[in-house]
Amino acid sequence: MGPDIANSRAPRAHATTVARSFEVLFREYHAVIVTAAFNRLNDIEDAENVTAEVFTAAWRHRGEHEAVFTLRWLYATLRNVVGNEYRRRSRATRRYQRLVAETSVTQPALADDDAIMLRHVVSKLRLDDRELIWMAYWEELSREEMAEILGCSVAAVKVRLLRARERLRKLLDSHASADDERGTR
Repeated sequence: MGPDIANSRAPRAHATTVARSFEVLFREYHAVIVTAAFNRLNDIEDAENVTAEVFTAAWRHRGEHEAVFTLRWLYATLRNVVGNEYRRRSRATRRYQRLVAETSVTQPALADDDAIMLRHVVSKLRLDDRELIWMAYWEELSREEMAEILGCSVAAVKVRLLRARERLRKLLDSHASADDERGTR
């Protein structure tokens, strides 16, 4: 009896299907994940590196592709990888601050434009509100996609986004008031 040719081809066919599914996932969501990472990290190179880590993790978990090859899974993985990046940055900042203290070098001033100010104000929101604002306005996700990522209904997303926008408006108003007071002194 010779080898069962039909059964030997089945694993290869499955692997090809999984690879194609991954390719579709990558093409469909790569730009979204890069944008989401950039909104959280404010650095395009770090965003691209984090995105590569997210898709590498998806590929490593391809055996579970039905659960892994989803936008929700990608965002959950992105949160974990970004958390690691925040911790790395925090350690780097502490090292830099020690170096500055030892050498008495001052930090360079940042450019002052509306985009930086808006990102700064958004960064003061609670994490849940920040993510909603980023998803809706920077990443331009639909309410349905947001609901899938967050694991809630579209109606809940709309209500949460309305409340997040209201909190952002209040922060922007208080920021503008503080700027006005500094300008009149």
